[in-house]
Amino acid sequence: MITNIRTEKLLVISDLHLGNPFSQTKNKTLEFLHWARAKNYDLCINGDGVEIAQVSFAKLACDVPDVMRAIKAYTKSGLNVYYVVGNHDIAFENFLNDWGGFMVAPFLNCWNKDIRIRIEHGHLYDPLFVKHPDFYEFITWFGGFALKINPQLYNLWMAVEVFQSRFWEKSQNGIVGEHENFINAAEEILARGFDHIVFGHTHHVGVVDMKEGKYYLNSGSWLIGTSYVQIEDGNCKLKEWKSSDLANAS
Repeated sequence: MITNIRTEKLLVISDLHLGNPFSQTKNKTLEFLHWARAKNYDLCINGDGVEIAQVSFAKLACDVPDVMRAIKAYTKSGLNVYYVVGNHDIAFENFLNDWGGFMVAPFLNCWNKDIRIRIEHGHLYDPLFVKHPDFYEFITWFGGFALKINPQLYNLWMAVEVFQSRFWEKSQNGIVGEHENFINAAEEILARGFDHIVFGHTHHVGVVDMKEGKYYLNSGSWLIGTSYVQIEDGNCKLKEWKSSDLANAS
């Protein structure tokens, strides 16, 4: 099992949820993989790349084979692909090794030049997931059922989280939409000697200046956007990908 890596250039995306009833990410994921491979980036899918907890098997069968073929082409070109396990694909914990050409891990400690970045999905800092796992499992199941009826209910849930974080949370220092546990976890991890921390899980994209040149970044979810984290030349940046970027692929 690989958890420590060194890379010259790495892109991090998260929460594709391929196979989810709400997911329309397959085509843009394929375009992104083509672009990133042409640019010679290593790649990290930071959890919930494949949907298991709220799966629509028809969507899964439509989405995953093409993406897996693109990942196979990616690794055949000599680049590395890392898959960090999330909560909607937690069954992948049974494959914490090199799996079909890409590497599955619980988290990554990443070195780029002289900076050290912690990459993990972040579900272990979700208070509902940790403190009430049975209720979380029920909510996840019910959410998947609701999405099959009306996928747009997902947008309502995201709006509720934004409202809650703005008006109920004690701390206003984190990313809007997130529970304060995530910014607290970022502070603790950075105190262990990391320069930057990258989460997914919450689907709320953002970056927080943690002072002294350190940053907490959340790469968001491709269910609702195309944000990614670029790690290169000793820098860690949050960016937004566009299909027009394909024209600049060499």
